[in-house]
Amino acid sequence: MIAIDVKNLSKIYKLYQSPTQRLKEIIKRKPFHTEFIALENINFSVPLGQTFGIIGENGAGKSTLLKILARTLKPTSGDLTINGRTSALLELGAGFNPELTGEENIYLNAYLMGLKREEIDEKKNEIIGFSELGEFIKRPVKTYSSGMHVRLAFSIATSVNPEILIVDEALSVGDEYFQKKCIDRMISFRKSGKTILFCSHSMYHIQELCKRVMWLHKGRIQEIGDTGKIITDYHNYEREKSAALKEKAADIIEHSGNSTEKMVKITDVKILSKEGLETEELKTFEPAIFSFRIRCSKQDIKGHIGFAIVRNDEIMSFGTMTNFDGFAPINFRDGQEFRIKINSLPLLSGLYSITLIVGDEFAIHPYEILRTKNIQVLQGGKEFGISYIEHEWII
Repeated sequence: MIAIDVKNLSKIYKLYQSPTQRLKEIIKRKPFHTEFIALENINFSVPLGQTFGIIGENGAGKSTLLKILARTLKPTSGDLTINGRTSALLELGAGFNPELTGEENIYLNAYLMGLKREEIDEKKNEIIGFSELGEFIKRPVKTYSSGMHVRLAFSIATSVNPEILIVDEALSVGDEYFQKKCIDRMISFRKSGKTILFCSHSMYHIQELCKRVMWLHKGRIQEIGDTGKIITDYHNYEREKSAALKEKAADIIEHSGNSTEKMVKITDVKILSKEGLETEELKTFEPAIFSFRIRCSKQDIKGHIGFAIVRNDEIMSFGTMTNFDGFAPINFRDGQEFRIKINSLPLLSGLYSITLIVGDEFAIHPYEILRTKNIQVLQGGKEFGISYIEHEWII
């Protein structure tokens, strides 16, 4: 059974330079506004009992989508079907009347969620107890700190026995102790078969809580699918952005040496899997072979070979030269093949490129430096970082 079904959903805001422009539009019946597309053609569904994650940069449209799902905002177009009582924890203090006390806001919010007075009376002590607000529950909400707002909002949202729980990034405002209580309750909800939509910038929480993830980018769905893959792709995007890499390299990028006619040129670069097949995907802990040939324009050229693995944020993961490993200068031959084999690839998930270097006999002057297109590394575990480090827990 489907708990949430969204089809062709869009949200467009009309932006006016001044209130008079809005009035002129009404009177003259022609547009005096510009349009901002917050969401465009969103399609997804969430099965009953699944924890579904939503990620993306600030301004991607995440909060707008959650408001529409919580029915506090109407879409411009599209269809939305929600099966079950929904409770939402959106931006800080949403739905609270600041002049009313915390206790009065419990009744107000629970009424809006469809509970009767008798049901609220039964739930009130549970809500107050979970929030741990103590005597502050009798004080106006306008006197609350941001953490107290979150405590009360989360307590109400999760104590009214919703079938669908929507949680925005507002959860991160609370202190660590209360965050732990919130996570425990969400896990309890998940175990009891509740449907959860969880929006967060914490990839760790998304990874641990969510089975599937949707990545929103500039109001559109960038990707949707398995949590591990989507998080890996999102990390790759963030690293490229931070390194100011606007585009992924589609072809081999060649960096020329000093002379226009190179003495030595790198050709036929191949990345081979453990089966010896050419590939653009490698797996953590599996063998990998990197192969290339050289073309020589002259005879009797000696030199060294260099190899490096660079992540797509320009962090070098590993680099070596034949002279580092004790080799004497190599007598280069036209058409000669070189291979470097890694018996167990220690890299974790990410996009990487291979840099190959052919240098002179002193390993100082490069005849050619060449970088391959990006290759994807996939890992089976959940570890973070660049490489896997052998370790042992002692408790």
